[in-house]
Amino acid sequence: MVNMNKTLSLNNWPIFAFLLSLSLWLGALGFEHIGGMQPCQMCYWQRHAHKLVLVFSGLALFVRFYGKTDKYNKFFVLLISLAFLLSFGLAFWHSGVEYKWWEGPKTCSGGGGVVSGSAILEALNSKPKMPSCGDVPWSLFGISMAGYNALISLGASLISFALLFGGRNE
Repeated sequence: MVNMNKTLSLNNWPIFAFLLSLSLWLGALGFEHIGGMQPCQMCYWQRHAHKLVLVFSGLALFVRFYGKTDKYNKFFVLLISLAFLLSFGLAFWHSGVEYKWWEGPKTCSGGGGVVSGSAILEALNSKPKMPSCGDVPWSLFGISMAGYNALISLGASLISFALLFGGRNE
């Protein structure tokens, strides 16, 4: 059994954060490219938040291993915490749009109807429309991908903040 008190610390949280966000991002890409589920605008925003986690945790690891210093750990864990919090906020907002709790941005209205006649050439020359942010292409136990992202990102943010304010630097 792994003792989480010794496993999670300011020193090694960037590794876990990097792997978690990478897993979520690759999972989203898998659903898109293997599963054929096209992402909406809000899905892309959530991916950008995970890219921030990857950048901040990657920088933390780079500074620690190549700079040979731990003195910036708290700064990078704060950035990682905020990026996970951003991911949670975007995913929670998206989940609310999916569950019809509130409306999404106007850019998330979804694709158009059937195109016919001379409008076909016009449609081919225009930018493709993304799916509606209110559509749920996949869910498990009634929770959508955005819902799972919200739960996981909230948990990761809480762990980050706990480590930040707990101060363990081992």
